[in-house]
This record gives sequence, structure tokens and C-alpha cells, in this order.
Amino acid sequence: MYQDLTDTTGALNGCVMQVDGFLRELTGMVGQDGPDVPVLELQFGEILTKTSVQTSGRNYLVITAFLPKCRRSHYIPLPRPESSGVPTGAMEFLWHADEGRYMGVRKVPITDLPDERSVMDAILATSDQAAAWFSSIRVSKRST
Repeated sequence: MYQDLTDTTGALNGCVMQVDGFLRELTGMVGQDGPDVPVLELQFGEILTKTSVQTSGRNYLVITAFLPKCRRSHYIPLPRPESSGVPTGAMEFLWHADEGRYMGVRKVPITDLPDERSVMDAILATSDQAAAWFSSIRVSKRST
């Protein structure tokens, strides 16, 4: 059974076990719980996010934002994110060949997440950045 490692205010104190426990709690609430590493899947409009904890070297909350599938099934070269005019921070965009879509990957250091709200904010901000980048690409593709 999940043991609540947060205090009553939702503080996480930069501890991997606390962030992992919070993700386990959330995945359990939405029926996505499993025996292994918790992966929280949330849909924001056209963007699907998957969030988990990476514990190798430096500890991160890894948020992957899956963009809508492309109409063509092969790789479609797009401009680099920074040339789209949309700030992406530490987000990297990659092509997912099996799914025929781009995905944005953002790693947030666990120590930058002081409380549960900051975890949710990081997920939402990642989705927003990916949606803005994809929207700017759509506009630039239509004008060329």
C-alpha cells in the first residue's frame, strides 16, 4: 500500500521517494496504477503527456508530450524549436517513428519541485510549450 510521504501542505522537499509516491497516488486515482514505475498519463487537448521519475545520476521528473500524429507516416523535417519563436526551455523535440508524430521531452530536476503543485505545474507547462511549438509549426508550414 502507498505510504504518504508528503506533509499536509504537499511539500516534497526535493526527495525522489516523495515525488515517486505522489505520482503513484495520482496514477492510482485515475486507474493507471501498476506494479512497476508509475507513469502518469494526462491528455490536454491534442497533447498527451506521460510523466515519470528518472533516477540515474541526477534525479529528474521526465515529462514527455506527444504531439498530434502527422498526416504522413514518414519523418517530416521541421524547423528547430528555437527558430519557431516559441521559448522551449530545456525541452527537446524528437520524432517518434513508430507513432508517426513528434514528441517533446522535458527533464525537470527533482530539487526544483518543492511541492505537489509544482509537479502539476511542470506537466501543464510542458503541454503548453509543446502545443505552442506545434501551433507555430503549423502556421509556418501553411505560409510556405
